[in-house]
Amino acid sequence: MDIAKDAQPGDATVEEDGLRVFLEQRAQEMLVNTTIDFQDKRGFVLSGGVPQDSCSSSSCSC
Repeated sequence: MDIAKDAQPGDATVEEDGLRVFLEQRAQEMLVNTTIDFQDKRGFVLSGGVPQDSCSSSSCSC
């Protein structure tokens, strides 16, 4: 994860409440149906997401 000013070719841009996030293709696939929240003293917290048994290959790192 990096801080970036602009999207790179192939990145998806997600904007919510003034926060803009750029996601690489691989990250988009791994974060399907995931909620990302920021909590004081914890930082970014991810919940939900793709169930592991829905991965299409044994090398999936969901």
